[in-house]
Amino acid sequence: MPLQVIEMTDPLTNLIRFRTSPVYELMLSLSVMLHPMRRDSAWVARAREALEPEFWAELAAVYEPYGKGGLFFEMAIDYSDHEDVEGFFEYVRALDPVHFVFYLTGRVVPVERLAATRLEPAAVWAALDEVKELCYWLYQGDISLEPILADVPAFQERLTALWRRYWNTFFRDEIDALRPHWERAIRDKASILSRAGGQGLFEYVLGKSELPPPLPPDHPITSIVFIPIYLIPSPVYMFYGYGNVTVLFDSERTEARRTEIERGKEQALTVLKALSDGSRLDILRLIARHEAEMHGKKIAAKLNLSASAVSRHLSQLRDAGLIEEHMHEDRTITYRLQQSVIERLPNMLFEYLWYT
Repeated sequence: MPLQVIEMTDPLTNLIRFRTSPVYELMLSLSVMLHPMRRDSAWVARAREALEPEFWAELAAVYEPYGKGGLFFEMAIDYSDHEDVEGFFEYVRALDPVHFVFYLTGRVVPVERLAATRLEPAAVWAALDEVKELCYWLYQGDISLEPILADVPAFQERLTALWRRYWNTFFRDEIDALRPHWERAIRDKASILSRAGGQGLFEYVLGKSELPPPLPPDHPITSIVFIPIYLIPSPVYMFYGYGNVTVLFDSERTEARRTEIERGKEQALTVLKALSDGSRLDILRLIARHEAEMHGKKIAAKLNLSASAVSRHLSQLRDAGLIEEHMHEDRTITYRLQQSVIERLPNMLFEYLWYT
């Protein structure tokens, strides 16, 4: 890796490190495949060609009831080698039931307290109720742990079998294509770290100015790990506890991309403003239906508008990029619809809503 000169430091800078994780990418990509966004459509299409219908039924059965797989994400938090994907499957399969439930419930109930419940559902929920503010997601969306607690080892086998099938049949062959996305994202965030320090990077990625409180209170935070994920259901996830903060972030939300999206937002606003007037829409419809034939006087006559009003409307449509002027030999100006601007509008809006 090239030498990096850190221009600004703060108490967080020395805690931050970056790494890639095929393990996390695999787990989160399965969540995406349940409810794909627009940019994920090509990925999901390839997966559907490679994986049998039975796989998709099993994915829905195993992931959907548990926060679309969100309850499984902390399984990897203490796993040492995220490049050894098959080793991770065995690691999860071999966890004792108490530790499996410890990770499943977000590590908010100490292992000793969970062990005391004997994993009886009522006792587990009573333990979770004691720290309800730390695991509020378990109380949303009608999540039920009872099917897992009824036979934890059987569920471990089922979950890891699903992961292994996905890995062997499809995901293993996708890793090389994902690595450039991860590497570019790390370079982008490392550049922010060098300029703005750890505090600046933390605020940029998470929109938060403060670290979460230590959990448990006697475990101060000693490590903040940033991991880029290409197929991620939300722009960022943060897990914390036992001295570590792990941040999974969208690999495509680079500084350059955010600048591009901001420009797209401004263009979208200009286009939407131009389209927000009924008379301008009528003018645009005339131009679209009479390509290169409509000029100002003809438009004014057809719509019973004054020449000055038509001129103002045409100026705003032109400034928004919705029409293009064509000068003829007789110096008459006609107009053409710039259809591509309208076609790009949903993508500009979608990217702003999702990626910023």
